[in-house]
Amino acid sequence: MTLRPPGVQVSPPRDTGQAAPFLALLQPMTGHAAHDGYIPLRKGELIAAMARAGGLSEADGAHFPAVSRLLSAILHHEAHERLEALKALYDPLEPEAPEARRVTGEDGLRAFEAAFTEALAKANFTELTHGVGVEGRTRLFTELKLKTSDLGIRAIRYFVRGAHNEEVQVKRFFLFRKKVTAPFVDDVIVLVAFKDESEIKKSARKRVFQMRRGVRPGAVMLKRFRNVAEEELISLHPGAKPAMPRRDQVILAAPAIAGGLPVALQLWPALSVLFAIVAIYFGAQGAVSQSELQRAVAALSGLIAVGAFVMRQKLKYERQTLLYQKRLSDTVYFRNLANNAGVIDSLVAAGEEQDAKEALLAYWALRRAQGPLAKSQIDKAAEDFLRAHGGRAVDFEIGDALAKLERLGVVARSGEAYAAQPCAEALKTLDGVWDAIFAYAQPQAAE
Repeated sequence: MTLRPPGVQVSPPRDTGQAAPFLALLQPMTGHAAHDGYIPLRKGELIAAMARAGGLSEADGAHFPAVSRLLSAILHHEAHERLEALKALYDPLEPEAPEARRVTGEDGLRAFEAAFTEALAKANFTELTHGVGVEGRTRLFTELKLKTSDLGIRAIRYFVRGAHNEEVQVKRFFLFRKKVTAPFVDDVIVLVAFKDESEIKKSARKRVFQMRRGVRPGAVMLKRFRNVAEEELISLHPGAKPAMPRRDQVILAAPAIAGGLPVALQLWPALSVLFAIVAIYFGAQGAVSQSELQRAVAALSGLIAVGAFVMRQKLKYERQTLLYQKRLSDTVYFRNLANNAGVIDSLVAAGEEQDAKEALLAYWALRRAQGPLAKSQIDKAAEDFLRAHGGRAVDFEIGDALAKLERLGVVARSGEAYAAQPCAEALKTLDGVWDAIFAYAQPQAAE
């Protein structure tokens, strides 16, 4: 997996009308057009699936659950240290950070981005280096035309994992609905770094304040979303704003033109009389007959009616705009999982779970084989298992899995082959690793 260096901004293509296909965005980074390294099964589901699949010896089968718990506990402890370090880096950048702890320079941002992208890689997230476009239409659910604005934003980065197709029911014409199969993303994390006040031009500060109300300059905002349709990715941009489609503009404008034009044609002759009365009032010479005066009053009443009609159409326009905004807000609200520091908690937990699942699956595949296997054989066994029991193709990260198991001492390498300790021996090895975590020297008793 290749991630873009931290701190490098990606300018989305100005001529794209819609997000590029998600799988096509993954291809240049992972080398796989159909899948990534994300294991969609929960750890408990994975362990249960391995138990159902069988293949372990009776002794290994009896001890494997204990190996799973102990291995998970060790990886959880390691993840806790990463969590505390990441929170320490993010704390001065958080939007709600106390003024005394705030940091707005690029050094703090770069340090946090480096650690954050490392945590994302552990959780099998991949960055969308091509962006999601600056303008597009969400044709699946909201059917909105959206435009985005990067005003006041220093950098915005999207990270995704898990791609799958899902059958959904969408509205087509009036009350008619149709079932369609659309590509979805399991998880999306958005990192938005806002410019410091010194980086914003004075002429633009008022607009930035109005658009980014509630977000302090120099802060970093994190958002995590779940199960987002590919066509809805643009709605996650913090500057996304619905625009009135031409269809609705015509629907609102047509009655205004049809109703206002005849009134304006009838009023035009009477307006000259109204102007003459105003001129006489201010001292001009002339006289106005009774009939002309009545026409002037009628013209004035007509103008009031036209003004009321224009105001009514304006309110209809504003109401329709608010409906679009609510539709957009609902789409984002019901897919939002966590924000800011909460994203870090959930991300590190996701990385820990992915680490545990990869290690357990690689260890199980080796024990099931009852002998040494090459890396490619372990990789194939794991991917075949996930395809059969997880219902999805996964690019299993065999290198990371074996590296963890070798570091913990439960897997040894001999040439190009790997062999795993029996579960009973692995328990003793892992127990020694766990004991060493808190191996504090005991104070000697006073004589």
